[in-house]
Amino acid sequence: MSERDELHFSGEEEQAGYAAPLLDLIAAAVLIALAGWYTVEAFGFRAPGDWKTAPGLVPAAAGITLMIMAAGLAVTAWRRRGQAPAAAGAQEDEDSISEVGRTSLLVGIIFLYLLAMNALSFGIQGYVAGHYVTVGSFEIATVVCLSVLMKLFWNGRLWIIAVVALGWTAFLSLTFRNIFEIPLPG
Repeated sequence: MSERDELHFSGEEEQAGYAAPLLDLIAAAVLIALAGWYTVEAFGFRAPGDWKTAPGLVPAAAGITLMIMAAGLAVTAWRRRGQAPAAAGAQEDEDSISEVGRTSLLVGIIFLYLLAMNALSFGIQGYVAGHYVTVGSFEIATVVCLSVLMKLFWNGRLWIIAVVALGWTAFLSLTFRNIFEIPLPG
């Protein structure tokens, strides 16, 4: 079996496939233009104090990451140009429609996560490699919630799910606790 046969797109709606490359290129251009405008506006906000308290910092970060994701979309669309689109049958279209049960499950998991954020309050603090680190209920509940959601809705390999959940949670925790100096729940 070749490497090309082993790799395939697997998303929430696995049989949906990709959009036409031209549509993805147009979407990427529009997203980059809107996110660029949004980022310029965010950098224009008046900062009352230090750069850490600038009100446009989080919107600017969101705009920059959106531009990076749109550029990634443009690159993949450019690589797919000239290829025939994958045909999807009526049965595949019917199977790809989300069910009420999946939505209810998602709402239930998020409700339990918010309940855990409200009910749990503990923290472990100390130095790791010379840096002060706090691990609390936010980090543990977020890793568990993200892992469960990704396993249910994406069904990727467990080690990839764990790395993504740990990495994203660590990024959020370090950003809010150490850069913005904002305490997290728990």
